[in-house]
Amino acid sequence: MISNRLNLTSLLNLVPLLVFMCCGQAFGAEEKGKFIVCDIRFGAIEPPVVLQKDITVRVPTSNQQTEPKPLECSGLAWLNGYLLITSDRHEHLIFTCSVDINNMVIETPQLQVLVRNEKYLFKDSESITILQKNGQSLMYMMCSLSNAPDGQPLPQRRHLLCCNISQISPFETDNCNVLSAETLRGQLEICFQKIKAQPYYTYYVDYPGENKNTYRWGNVEGITFTPDGQYMLCGMRNPLFDGAAILFAVSEMPRQTQLPQEETMKVTDFFLLDLQDRGVSDLAWDPVTQGYLITAAKSNGPRLNPDSPFPPDTLDSALFWWSGNKTDSPVLVARIPDMTIESVCRLGLSRYIVLGSDEGDVSEGRTARQSILTVLEFTGITR
Repeated sequence: MISNRLNLTSLLNLVPLLVFMCCGQAFGAEEKGKFIVCDIRFGAIEPPVVLQKDITVRVPTSNQQTEPKPLECSGLAWLNGYLLITSDRHEHLIFTCSVDINNMVIETPQLQVLVRNEKYLFKDSESITILQKNGQSLMYMMCSLSNAPDGQPLPQRRHLLCCNISQISPFETDNCNVLSAETLRGQLEICFQKIKAQPYYTYYVDYPGENKNTYRWGNVEGITFTPDGQYMLCGMRNPLFDGAAILFAVSEMPRQTQLPQEETMKVTDFFLLDLQDRGVSDLAWDPVTQGYLITAAKSNGPRLNPDSPFPPDTLDSALFWWSGNKTDSPVLVARIPDMTIESVCRLGLSRYIVLGSDEGDVSEGRTARQSILTVLEFTGITR
């Protein structure tokens, strides 16, 4: 539940009542007073899973780093029959991926270069969302805002990109602008101080120092707009606070993308959600169920002392549905124990949602698989 001791004004009572749908494939069917929570596994195509597809492609990670590296899925958004996919391994582009919903055919992702210089690259690009307003499709991408793996600050990990997608196929953008999200990080630090939240540390094997526990600060991994388009809601993977995930809302997002407006962005709400000791790996407003889809996972922490074992790689991914009302607890609808889910979105207004997983994280030593899309049938929660 939301911690009352934060004593912060609720600005996001977006949905007055929980909405439960009963059509099609619905999660959480009640049986003797208990909800049935689905288990979703790699390679298991059974309800509610209708398709899994390996979308791994290999392309250069920047304009100058020409060695091809595999897509490491970190964020998903949907626009006019295409998935837009970010990769936190690639620093200058997104991927577009055509999806035939009727025949459930997913084409090979195609790279789309957004940044054509080395100054405004995206290090650790973790989130993407689309705001459709006044006939425009504004695309926002944000980096994690975290420190580099060695604990040092890196401006390229604090970038925010905003552009208008004028055409999806062939892909064209205009008014593309890379801004600094440093002002958001500074406002978040004030919030952390007020509640005495501890920053996130992780054990970094490649760090040369004796103390390999590095100061990462935290990381933002999901962004989406509220239904009225007034606020961008952001979810943090780390740090947790008393086992709860941290979310915050940002007002005055840049709309006239040709103007540098990063100084106008304001953190207007800051609150907690109980995701059962998990942080947010992505979140998306779902127009079908009129709530938020949230993917969540646990993260490896620091090594407690030299005699302790390495932190286990048990990320324990899960899918939640949340009404958007802070007095309502998120509903666990699926456990995903052997996949590392990093992203989620609805496929238009269809009955399908898609999960994107990063199965080959180099920093965590996982190289067996790469990026997988898992399509589920989901029209709501029966009660």
